[in-house]
Amino acid sequence: MNCSNFRMFFLAVAAVVVASVNPASAQIVALGHSAVHGNVSESEMWPALLEGLLRAKGSQVHVANAGVWGETTDATLARTPTAVPAGTKLVLLCDNPANDVRHNMSPVKAMENIAAIKSQLKARGIRVVDVWGTYMSVWRQPGSVGPDGRHLSVEGNRKMAAAVVGVAR
Repeated sequence: MNCSNFRMFFLAVAAVVVASVNPASAQIVALGHSAVHGNVSESEMWPALLEGLLRAKGSQVHVANAGVWGETTDATLARTPTAVPAGTKLVLLCDNPANDVRHNMSPVKAMENIAAIKSQLKARGIRVVDVWGTYMSVWRQPGSVGPDGRHLSVEGNRKMAAAVVGVAR
């Protein structure tokens, strides 16, 4: 094999390796209601801030915000197959029965829906981390609640992103 052929062979192998190890293909989805898609601008929501923190650490992961304002758990369950695309590695689930109860739905049924969401995702081989407890811990911290008294402030969203960055690696 002459030098030119060896160089072509090496470049071809390198291209195959780079194509098969694409860090941008890693994906995280934040799934839930307004605890995910909250009362601040899109760029200030914790999923966007989490992506920024991960990228600052060298990860090329994309964090998708699949939160829907006012959504009940049955609606989240129904849209989970399309809200969480193929190739997703991790779902950060931030949901609770609050919207269900507001719509006179059973909190027990809401908890069953949340369990079904987790089961559905795990059956697809997707890691699920329930971050509702983390959200509530952040919510209780001074300066974390926005002017509506229910959703995270900009500072609260920063704290939430920092709190979940460890599980998102």
